[in-house]
Amino acid sequence: MPAKSKYNISQLAKTTLDVPEVNVENCVATFSLGVKHLNLRRISQRLCFCDFNPPKFAAMTIRIKDPKTTALCFSSGNMVCTGSKNITESLLACRKYTRLLQKHGIPVCFDGFKIQNIVASVACPFPLKLANIAEDHGPYVSYEPNLFPGAVLRVENPKVVFLMFRSGKIIITGARDIKDIKKAFLSVYEPFVLKYQDRDDLSTSSSSYRMDIKQKRQRLK
Repeated sequence: MPAKSKYNISQLAKTTLDVPEVNVENCVATFSLGVKHLNLRRISQRLCFCDFNPPKFAAMTIRIKDPKTTALCFSSGNMVCTGSKNITESLLACRKYTRLLQKHGIPVCFDGFKIQNIVASVACPFPLKLANIAEDHGPYVSYEPNLFPGAVLRVENPKVVFLMFRSGKIIITGARDIKDIKKAFLSVYEPFVLKYQDRDDLSTSSSSYRMDIKQKRQRLK
């Protein structure tokens, strides 16, 4: 199957309607510890809060409770932090990981902090006609319900990905700034979401919807 194109939403007007709230679920950040090589095995043996199992994964795992996050530390000195709910919280967590290692005698520093991805969610109070979205916007929307229950819409300007589910839940990912996520959602809300509200069938079950679509297509053959 050929790759889908990205829908350029720069010309779409932002909706003036009330829209469901966009909630940040996860910020993924990277930073450097300022070293070129870390002996992860030795560090994990010294520090009880570090988990390292090289046969399963090449990175050492560290977790903190406040902010509740998880960090992956690689031997290259690069780290990936996930789990924070906003950029400020992510920055704080990354600094805490650096200070934690410094406190236990590991000669590292904090450098190169960067947000790589923000994952947000929206809960629309109505079911979506995913098959119709895919039919009307085929070049830009992937919908293979036997493989994945959601419809995938890729847009650009700003570049984000929407995962739309029958229940009305939408996952938005791919951006590095929450402003881009909100801007994109305001642009696609009317033409890609509200327009495909299912007023006839209020079932939010993905499996029931998949079977219903399958039966309708068989009747049309």
